[in-house]
Amino acid sequence: MTAKCPLFANGKVLCRVKPDSQHRWVGTERTWYIRNYCEAEYYVDCEDFEAYLEQQAIVKGKILVVDDETTMLETLSSFFGNRGYQLMTAASAEAALKLVKEEQPALALIDIKLPGMNGLELLKIIKRDYPGIKTFVITAFDEENKKAAETIGIDAFFAKPIGLDALKKKVIEVLSHTERRMKTLVKSQVLEGAPQAKLLFILEVLPNEEDRLSKYLRECFTDENRCGGRYEVEFAYSINEAQEKLMSLKPDLVLINFDSLYQIPCGQLAARIVESPYRPKEVIVYGLNLEAADKQTIEQLGIQYVDQRRSFAKLITTVKQTALRNGLKPATDS
Repeated sequence: MTAKCPLFANGKVLCRVKPDSQHRWVGTERTWYIRNYCEAEYYVDCEDFEAYLEQQAIVKGKILVVDDETTMLETLSSFFGNRGYQLMTAASAEAALKLVKEEQPALALIDIKLPGMNGLELLKIIKRDYPGIKTFVITAFDEENKKAAETIGIDAFFAKPIGLDALKKKVIEVLSHTERRMKTLVKSQVLEGAPQAKLLFILEVLPNEEDRLSKYLRECFTDENRCGGRYEVEFAYSINEAQEKLMSLKPDLVLINFDSLYQIPCGQLAARIVESPYRPKEVIVYGLNLEAADKQTIEQLGIQYVDQRRSFAKLITTVKQTALRNGLKPATDS
């Protein structure tokens, strides 16, 4: 049976749906449940494999173009935008750094000659503070600049005038093989302040089961004295509801309780969220009994994992620090 995969919009990409399977519910008398979310598991069966790879690249994240030439910005924005990529542009290194912090692009295309801070200095900062971002240098400058850029560390170098087809192929190559969630450098110091953010909690509640966890989480994360932040809290109880709220709420942080999941594995759910065009700034997974396979997937995605066997306070602290690290503060804060 074939179906259109929600992650890949290209009409030439067909996916064979995996048959129903069973998922174990650990630690309860309810030993087995049938997982009905077979649409979440696909086997790619592509008529056009290059189109499939490009769709993989498109869902990985945004592309930031840094160049002081308006013509270059317009050319690349039009070329990649028409293919479905999310494009951001900056005419200076300072503007680029602001976008990197706020938008977390997957790839940065950087010119060396920029007003103020040059492209090499920008490249150094990105490599130091945001090591998960892929970087291409696109410049009209000579071999000496190429060597300097390669010494800092880049994923590709292109000389102007640039061939758009060659650039497209390299973008697909780099993004389709990169990790689904880039890993930003987490500072070791504790950040201070009261963050303000939208939180989406994802959990499942069994039929006829009292939902105590949602009430507890809402009370906790709407009490500023307890959680140390100002949060708008929403809940989703299925993958379909989660996708709807990603679009409508546009949460800053998504928190998945893996102990409550029985219809879809935690790692698979997390992967679908970070690959969504409406993905949040970060995803946090928390609970008591994370299975080895899910833990491996979580680590590959670069997602934070909070083991609640230590204390619930750890989750509160992680949410606060994650929000602050992403610059999620009230407008009045400095």
